[in-house]
Amino acid sequence: MSTPIRLSPPRRAALLAGAVLSLATLLGAPMTVEAQTWSGNLRDGSQLRVDPQTRRAVRDQGGYQRPMWDGVHYLEDGSMVIIRDGTAVPTQQMLETWDSGPAPQAPQASQDCERLVQRVCGPQDACGQSEPCLAARKLQQQAATAPDAPADAPPDLAAGACAKALSDPAYPVCAQVARGARASECAKLVERVCGTDGRCAKSTGCDAARQLLGMESEERASGDPRALTATGGQCREAMGNPFFKPCQ
Repeated sequence: MSTPIRLSPPRRAALLAGAVLSLATLLGAPMTVEAQTWSGNLRDGSQLRVDPQTRRAVRDQGGYQRPMWDGVHYLEDGSMVIIRDGTAVPTQQMLETWDSGPAPQAPQASQDCERLVQRVCGPQDACGQSEPCLAARKLQQQAATAPDAPADAPPDLAAGACAKALSDPAYPVCAQVARGARASECAKLVERVCGTDGRCAKSTGCDAARQLLGMESEERASGDPRALTATGGQCREAMGNPFFKPCQ
């Protein structure tokens, strides 16, 4: 007959506390899978990292990280990433990486919706009657009335819908010019790279040019629509960049 093991009161209490904590962890703490941070190699050998939740972009060089400056940045594979106000405009690669976990939540949904409307509807509402513009305005209205929709809600009601739509082909950047207005620098770039009839719309350069046009539209909406914006200046320089090949 085996002799029972006797534990001192403090030892018994410690074991009991540990068992209770382990059980609470298993039953009460839901397991979550975080979306992965997207990263890409820049041409100078450093690495660009984009947080899936905030979309904040940082440059990592030798383990030292600092915020990425606004503008157009080229990766080793020739693709391009646009940084605006310290955050990255989501690319298809970023979205595919983040889809492995929970969808990233827009830090400021109202601003994302405002940006979406400005990009899709265009300066002076040049594309105001188009279906994408009307859909963008609908998303903006729904985000304002139902900002805390559950994760399993329909796509047009889910949190971050406007943020996702910023890189959704169903919400193209308006390339039209309002009546009486001159074509902007980025509109000229889009026409050059994408083609007047959009026959080169699927090219990488066209997608990048439209992203720049969207940024220019936002800048012109908040200032003089006739003035040359910072992004407009980049589009003017891009006319001579081999990345933006003319549509043949």
